[in-house]
Amino acid sequence: MAKSEMTQETHRPIDVQLSRLKPMLAQAASAGLDVSRLLSELGLPADVAARPDDATLSFADYYRVQNRLTLELSDETCQLSERQLLPGSTDYVLQHVGKASNLKAAMEEIARSYNLLHGGLFNRVEDDGITVDYVIDDVNFPYAMQFGDDHIYFAAESVLIFLYCMLATIAPAQASGGVVGLELRRPSRPDRSEHLEFWRAPLSFGSDVYRVKFDRTRALKRTDAPRTAPRTSAAVFRTILATIETGSPFASGAGEPVAFVVRRALDSGATEQSDVAEAIGVSVATLRRRLQAEGESFRSLRRDVLNAKAKRLLEAGESVTETASRLGFAEFRSFNRAFKEWNGLTPKAYATSGAASQRPQD
Repeated sequence: MAKSEMTQETHRPIDVQLSRLKPMLAQAASAGLDVSRLLSELGLPADVAARPDDATLSFADYYRVQNRLTLELSDETCQLSERQLLPGSTDYVLQHVGKASNLKAAMEEIARSYNLLHGGLFNRVEDDGITVDYVIDDVNFPYAMQFGDDHIYFAAESVLIFLYCMLATIAPAQASGGVVGLELRRPSRPDRSEHLEFWRAPLSFGSDVYRVKFDRTRALKRTDAPRTAPRTSAAVFRTILATIETGSPFASGAGEPVAFVVRRALDSGATEQSDVAEAIGVSVATLRRRLQAEGESFRSLRRDVLNAKAKRLLEAGESVTETASRLGFAEFRSFNRAFKEWNGLTPKAYATSGAASQRPQD
């Protein structure tokens, strides 16, 4: 039976041992790459490969090196697999996920796409009525023979982080805080397992498969990503770094107003203040205080974002009932009342006359 443990709930910086990075650097060197130059260009010491195995570097720097090597080696598996994944594979997957209506649908499309790319049924999605699970069965995966079990465990666990951040790029409000448990193939927690502190959910070891378990309610909640949200491998990489360094894919950058971060979360499908606070990684009280310090309130931000979304949907020809559902209203009457309070006319009246008169003229 798999053994379960709980990760730390509070975020803290994550470091990993250089022994985690050295197999990749050795692969790069054997492929003829100038590893010292590559490390220097990333702002890391050129002699990293020569340092003791138990020396550390930040987990974010690990991913920076990995991302660079995938480009240099023209292989998105970083030569972990005997079957090369050409650059652009992740972008290909993300393009096919674009029309997914919820997190579960996105997971299913990702599983299908990667099975095609890897040439085997290694990925699947399971729904037991309580959780929606992304499952990776790598027993027959064509791993490169030179890697030992520990490196493969670590690499697969890093893939789970990549998967989560891909989903957080597609549907951040649904994915962030939505993981309720993981099952890992590693027999037990290793002595040095700092990378597993990424997860704020129970971890089980000794499983036959890798499994990331999402809360089913979140996984089935409709996804309404902002039109301008980037869905590229570069965006996934940025999400990885943001989540590792801050604990949240929604974390604000230096000098970025909290109100802007809240708008981004709301625009991605979050509707309740508690959901937004959880996604950002703060308490509701802290979120309220920070907004007040900026002269904002959650209620006004939510109104503005929902109103803008409602107008876009109505102008695009969506019915009042469908618009109400997509915005998270329990039934269309409450949406009617809210829309009329915001705009002085009903959604139907706006759709038939108001929208046309308010559009810019050519």
